[in-house]
Amino acid sequence: MDCKSVMAPIKVDLFADELAGNVLDFMVEKHMGLVPVAERDGTFCGLISGEGLMEHLLPRTLTTVSHGFMGASFLNETATEMQERLEALRQRPVGEMVDRNVMVAHPETPLIDALMMIKDKQYVVPVVDDDNKLIGAISFFSVLYGLKEEYDRETAADAKAAERQARERDKDQAKAGGQ
Repeated sequence: MDCKSVMAPIKVDLFADELAGNVLDFMVEKHMGLVPVAERDGTFCGLISGEGLMEHLLPRTLTTVSHGFMGASFLNETATEMQERLEALRQRPVGEMVDRNVMVAHPETPLIDALMMIKDKQYVVPVVDDDNKLIGAISFFSVLYGLKEEYDRETAADAKAAERQARERDKDQAKAGGQ
């Protein structure tokens, strides 16, 4: 069995030059803590994670503390201070925060190889073509779904195109409304 058998097609493209706020909204809406990011030409860029974004919400003094440290309550932060950091984070390009050191699979990669990546704590395995264009992703859930039933890839590709068009239309309407 190969990766194309169970990969989930990318329905919404997230781009490295987008503001982190757009990506955060997407992650919250879709309940996804780890998502692939591409360049505008479709080339895979890296993964953005909730964990990685959380590091940017911490006070600067805590970013140098080891991961096992449990005792920063002395900082007594207010919600306003955290919201200010979140707003600053939302205005940064997501490409500045992606993890670029990511293993990828190809459609013909044996599924067992992708499963080993997931087992080794890379919970999403991007699937790229020979030109490093992002075409799909594999996660624990896509493997379960793919093994449970066959799904129509053409329908999934049509859904991706429709979502992309709707997203562009929403952006155009927002620009037109702001002028």
